[in-house]
Amino acid sequence: MDLIKEIILTLSDADKKEFEQFLSRKRPGAIRKDVKIFRDLFSLYNNTNKSKNELKGDQNYHAIRKRISKALTNFVILKKSIEEQKENKRDGMVLLVSYFIERNKFEAAWDLLNKEEKNAEKVNNIELNLKIQRLKLSILPYFNQELFPSIKTKMLDLQAKQSKLDEFQLYFIEIKNDLKLKIAEGSVESPTHIIRNALNRYKNLKTEYNNPIIHLKVIEIIRAAYIINRRFKIFAEVVQKYYDEFSKEAFENSSDINTFAQIEYIMSYTFLNTRNFKKSEEHLEKLSRLMSQSELVKQNFQGKHMAIKSFIQVFQLKINEAIASSEEFLEREQNKISIKEYLNLSLNLSGYLITVGDYSKAIKILNFMSESDNYYQKNMGREWLVRKDMILAIVQTSLGNAELSLRIINSLEKKHGDMLKTEQYRMVEPFIRLFKNYIKNPQVVNQEDLSTFEEKIKLKKDRVFRDPRLIIFYAWMRSRYAKKDAYDILMEEYKKIA
Repeated sequence: MDLIKEIILTLSDADKKEFEQFLSRKRPGAIRKDVKIFRDLFSLYNNTNKSKNELKGDQNYHAIRKRISKALTNFVILKKSIEEQKENKRDGMVLLVSYFIERNKFEAAWDLLNKEEKNAEKVNNIELNLKIQRLKLSILPYFNQELFPSIKTKMLDLQAKQSKLDEFQLYFIEIKNDLKLKIAEGSVESPTHIIRNALNRYKNLKTEYNNPIIHLKVIEIIRAAYIINRRFKIFAEVVQKYYDEFSKEAFENSSDINTFAQIEYIMSYTFLNTRNFKKSEEHLEKLSRLMSQSELVKQNFQGKHMAIKSFIQVFQLKINEAIASSEEFLEREQNKISIKEYLNLSLNLSGYLITVGDYSKAIKILNFMSESDNYYQKNMGREWLVRKDMILAIVQTSLGNAELSLRIINSLEKKHGDMLKTEQYRMVEPFIRLFKNYIKNPQVVNQEDLSTFEEKIKLKKDRVFRDPRLIIFYAWMRSRYAKKDAYDILMEEYKKIA
């Protein structure tokens, strides 16, 4: 791992300037070699077109890198410490208590601990309250030993509560891993028992711990379970119920802005999948406000925000804006978002491009997806892999490579035939059959084939448009037969069911 690279990719422009000042603190007004090398490295890691060899001209390059690595580590640790104290003043007060204890100022420490204990109990911060009780115990031998029984009782009670929360955390991780595996495998078995167990555990904790993090975790479990069987509409109703039940007090008293951001993202994504773009936009705007308040939240959610925003733009007759903003974002931020986000955004972009008929751009994007099918299935899921191959087949057909396209589709059927036969994906198979007919006879406009296809999937268009991504395939296929632009068809059909 290149530690310098990993840290640099997390820095904003403001962080960059702040670090340069930090690096130069011992030599004010001087431009040190290590500052210059850092600037070159910052430029290198944020510009994939720059050659690394340009940086190695100085004979002390490697020694300077070591200094930069050490300085960056210290800078991040210091910055993180300051940020945490700003966001959580209570922890800062506990540090002040420790300062007094070390200097035998026990009475001052005790008074502060009593105040902080009330604050911890008010917001139900079990972890902080445990710290407070431990500090009280450390003072007792020098202060007031008569209070030992009450502190002991309180501490044991807090430990029991913390144990329950830890148990829920372990359960959450176990279930999330299980659901992630199911998604990767393309499993469509409805995990109702998982949802039931999650809800039961949640109910037992909810009244005792009014904590947004617990709300978030149960929502993520339920969400993953519904994604497996593609019951987006039902999930939207469920998640709205839990969102409405969140205590305002719990949110206001929590400093975990990242948790709020995750909840708003889930809400926005959920309503996107039910084509309720107005509600999706409302929650996306809330996410935007949270991103503007925290650089960390911005880094964590900018890719997800872009994905939802661009899809909404497509259905607002702004597909060219969606394409342009997606291209610009991927060019600018490709090193600062996760590989999963990069692949999702890239595949979405290729879908927009086939909708406007720009196949040359689409193929350039798809050609970069050169990892094995096993890699994509493991990291992105089986459904994502099927979608990629379908887009690739469409592009190759449109570029005149009919034989290659047919091989892609035949391979897709062979590898994923079991999944395509299930209820959740039954619309894909008739699409593939129609698509193969078109590949073999692209000059023959067979309205009967199209009608058969629409009948097969029982096309009250709502079935196809349940997923905004699926409508793109239908619009392209229908455009081949109607001799019209795919985007015009997409919007025509969408308006019929909007």
